[in-house]
Amino acid sequence: MQDFAFAALSIWLCLGATALAESHGPQHCRGEIKATGHYSYDSTDKKLRFTESEMHLNKTEHLEDYLMLFEEGVFYDIDMKNQSCKKMSLHSHAHALELPAGAAHQVELFLGSDTVQEENIKVNIWMGSVAETKGQYSVLTTVGECLPLSTFYSTDSITLLFSNSEVVTEVKAPEMFTLPSFCEAVELEETPKGQKNDFFNIFNTV
Repeated sequence: MQDFAFAALSIWLCLGATALAESHGPQHCRGEIKATGHYSYDSTDKKLRFTESEMHLNKTEHLEDYLMLFEEGVFYDIDMKNQSCKKMSLHSHAHALELPAGAAHQVELFLGSDTVQEENIKVNIWMGSVAETKGQYSVLTTVGECLPLSTFYSTDSITLLFSNSEVVTEVKAPEMFTLPSFCEAVELEETPKGQKNDFFNIFNTV
């Protein structure tokens, strides 16, 4: 079983990336950190747990804590402090921690020096689309292990960059994928008409 445990995650929202000024040409993208945190992904059972960190945040409300069960098509928004839970539908299995089967390989290249082996990492760049959300993505993975280092995702309304660091290939605390007891009896909430809950849109609202 190949499990990914990413010790740190940064999600950036890119505002105005394609905006054009009338006389000054393309404008720089204004990057804003949406969230930082820790998460683990069980690539066999298709389960993901994300816990938001207080780092770089100025939040008074509860920190986000999500358990996503892609095979079951549901996710839980967990509030450990108040021991409450929301259960909602997931409308897409696509997420930033796995290379989709339909991804098209673009190029293989080196990050760092292409002549000094100890000072480089060989990566692949893949591109594709998510039919359910009409989104486009670009994924940077390592060669061999195929670990995702970053995922760029965009639709007509959002642009997100998921940047991973301190990547390890073992889930050391499998109990994090166990649903808290206070969530077990929670009923599935109805999704508002027109709303599509998927990994990318959930993190866009963090």
